[in-house]
Amino acid sequence: EMKYDMSGAASVLATLQAVAELALPLNVVGVIPAVENMPSGRATRPGDIVTSLSGQTVEILNTDAEGRLILCDALTWAERYQPALIIDIATLTGACVIALGAHAHGVFSNDDGLARELLDAGSASHDRGWQLPLWEDYQSQLDSNFADMGNIGGREGGAITAACFLARFMRKQRWAHLDIAGTAWRGGKEKGATGRPVPLLLQFLLARAGLIP
Repeated sequence: EMKYDMSGAASVLATLQAVAELALPLNVVGVIPAVENMPSGRATRPGDIVTSLSGQTVEILNTDAEGRLILCDALTWAERYQPALIIDIATLTGACVIALGAHAHGVFSNDDGLARELLDAGSASHDRGWQLPLWEDYQSQLDSNFADMGNIGGREGGAITAACFLARFMRKQRWAHLDIAGTAWRGGKEKGATGRPVPLLLQFLLARAGLIP
């Protein structure tokens, strides 16, 4: 179901549409790193070293951990708007599905206050998330002998190490990461996109605008 890997981008578009229709008194910018993931003679290979927009280098240890490579550049790009905070949304890891199933988004943040706001918004909108750790203890799993970091941190704590990878690009920002790999779509007879986490994001923005408690 790789088509649902676009769910993070779709939720950004849907949230911005709602913000515009409601005329929320907020300045909200959406950044979508849209690329086509195709094999070719120029595709990345295991062992390649790539330089991110931030200037940090990344060793490609697993070519299937590609989403974070475009997401880290989108985070760096977003900094030019000098935002009060940054939230990224992505169907990033199968490990998050293993950890939380289809009911809760994985919530990571370098600011516990921001994480609390998102969790409260999720509870109020019945679009719940669950905070997972973003401890420095996990960062060593991303160490590389040839670059500033590897693009994957091994088998253990995969959702956490993916978030830790992104955190390396957000050291100066108030930032949160929503891993929606388990919640963005359903299989089976009810197959299709769920629309999550748009309710959570809109609830969060309504509260930020002071329009709800």
